[in-house]
Amino acid sequence: MKKVLILGGSGLVGTAVINEISKYNEFDVYSTYFKNPILLNKGKCFKLDIEEEDNINRILNTLKPQIIISCLRGDFKKQLIVHIKAAEYLKKNDGSLYFFSTTNVFDNDLSKPHYEDDLPNSQTDYGQYKIECEKKISEILQDNAFILRIAQVWDKDSPRMKGLLNSIHNNKGIIVYPKFYCNTNTNVMIARQTYYIINNNLKGIFHLASEDIVNYKDFYNELITGLGFENARLEENFQEEGYFALLSKRTNEFPEQLRITNKSVINYLTK
Repeated sequence: MKKVLILGGSGLVGTAVINEISKYNEFDVYSTYFKNPILLNKGKCFKLDIEEEDNINRILNTLKPQIIISCLRGDFKKQLIVHIKAAEYLKKNDGSLYFFSTTNVFDNDLSKPHYEDDLPNSQTDYGQYKIECEKKISEILQDNAFILRIAQVWDKDSPRMKGLLNSIHNNKGIIVYPKFYCNTNTNVMIARQTYYIINNNLKGIFHLASEDIVNYKDFYNELITGLGFENARLEENFQEEGYFALLSKRTNEFPEQLRITNKSVINYLTK
């Protein structure tokens, strides 16, 4: 049974990954947290303070994981140090690191959607940090580094959904972008796709997002209508335009039940 350590297991994606991977007998699942409680019992949870640089070393040397899945959040520079230490540990012990990255690694080029083999190009601190993490992890671990880039993540209880419902119930304006195009996914589907990648030993970079692209305003219109609201206040912003989307050249590597569209994301959220 392989030991799996999930860094940042209390977040939206981390929680879903714990739920999914814990279903299978071939994995012994552990997780880190900082403030928020985690689903696992106390013996399988480690408090990780990224401000304390040796904290991650103590956790790794105590647990000795073969697989690390990173959903970590926090200070970018401190996170980078943690990921480098984790990658160096795994290199010495022939382990693998699955790093959740983001569409933001392409946020300096909104002229088109981006594929796995496109060169990352970011103008933001967040995107640049993710690029640096991708680069360092890949340099250290090579074929044992796995980059999982994710698009806009939704869940029925996600911060995005809570924010949307709060705005609707309080008659607040909901900003939408009629000239902006994006794609989405759910935390549950991301977790299932991640398990499939690990279990089938798929290699490299993955774009875990819907197979299609949707107009930002249209997506919100359909979602709000599907939730049963007709009088939400939509405020159009025409200044933002372009594509903030991930597409994949590896879709056929996944079975049909692990492929998703923006329509199916809306269906999931409104049922």
